[in-house]
Amino acid sequence: MVTFALDISHYQPASLDLAEARREGCELVIIKAGEGASITDPAFANNLAKGRAAGLLTAAYWYLRSSASAQAHADLVRNVVPHGVPVIPDVESGSGGVGFVQDVVNRVRAAGYLVPLTYLPRWYWQQLGSPSLAGLPPLWSSRYPDTAVGSLADEWADVPAGYWDGYGGLGVELLQFSSSARIAGYAPLDANAYRGTREQLAALLGQGAGPENDEETTMLVPAGTNEHVVLPCAGRPLFWYLYAAFGHSVTVHQCAYVMPTQYVSTDPVYAGGGWNDDHVFNTDRPGPIDIPRDGNGNQPVGVVLRYTADHAFTTYVG
Repeated sequence: MVTFALDISHYQPASLDLAEARREGCELVIIKAGEGASITDPAFANNLAKGRAAGLLTAAYWYLRSSASAQAHADLVRNVVPHGVPVIPDVESGSGGVGFVQDVVNRVRAAGYLVPLTYLPRWYWQQLGSPSLAGLPPLWSSRYPDTAVGSLADEWADVPAGYWDGYGGLGVELLQFSSSARIAGYAPLDANAYRGTREQLAALLGQGAGPENDEETTMLVPAGTNEHVVLPCAGRPLFWYLYAAFGHSVTVHQCAYVMPTQYVSTDPVYAGGGWNDDHVFNTDRPGPIDIPRDGNGNQPVGVVLRYTADHAFTTYVG
């Protein structure tokens, strides 16, 4: 049994249809979140939302740069990647040696993230002098039979069994076997394979095999004039949506982001990014609306809305 995955970044178009990618056999999307200690991928939040909406398993990858400290890497990861999304270090040119990689892995784990894999291709391992990789997570390796564009099935059919051979004392759990796959009508894309079921892959990534249960972050909100609702921000969500009923609209007069405070405090604390003028949400314009962090990267605990609606509507925070 083989389960396919793709990895993407801002280099791929926003129009890439991840739902179609799943229909064609992909069950996981690994999304670039950032690089070093100063670069974030501008498409990460949107790609993560699309992957989740398509029912794909999701993970983030982060290109390591040894010019920045391991702690600086972990600090930026914490500000960008929601908790619950596994983080995979991308180790190649400019990423430093095994000790630095291990330091980053340890610090990202200490920040509360699962680090299930290490992307470290054989050529870079050899460039480092073929050292022991003991202590690092299992390998996400890469090797391509050719660069001809083809479907997932065609590309996979060309992969020799030897591509799964491990190195440095680690086994290969995930294999990037093509950089020229055609998926959902788009090429070239990186294609990956996992030798197991979606359920086994989900277990490796610390996720449930089925689409994520959004019961706690989806709310049906009643109609009303100048009513208020608070949308809970469980975990570290990146955005919220408001879905108006077909043929109706919702006007949000005021939006505020509430930060954590002690219950005895008389002064609520708000993050920036809200508004005090009318924003109209139609059926075909649900969002997303970014959820801001404060100056220290802290997450709001709720989105407070004052709204007018002539029909019940649905909100989603994720």
